[in-house]
Amino acid sequence: MTDAIAIHGHDIIDLVSTYPDGIRLGQLMEIVNERYGKSVTFHTCSAAGMDLDRLLHFLEAREKVRIASGVVYPGGSPACEH
Repeated sequence: MTDAIAIHGHDIIDLVSTYPDGIRLGQLMEIVNERYGKSVTFHTCSAAGMDLDRLLHFLEAREKVRIASGVVYPGGSPACEH
């Protein structure tokens, strides 16, 4: 059994920002699964234990990403600096 890893939401913000024209949600999920494995969880400065879907909605609510028609776009608000 392998231990799940926890990745900071900044990593996903950074990944999405490399696709200024957006990345399809399915493609983003594939990249995350390849890089971190299917049992990865995510955390931010104020929340922990999220799956990718929950993280994306968390980030969207804070304008870190924008999601429209199954495509994830970089948001207008920068990631925090730390």
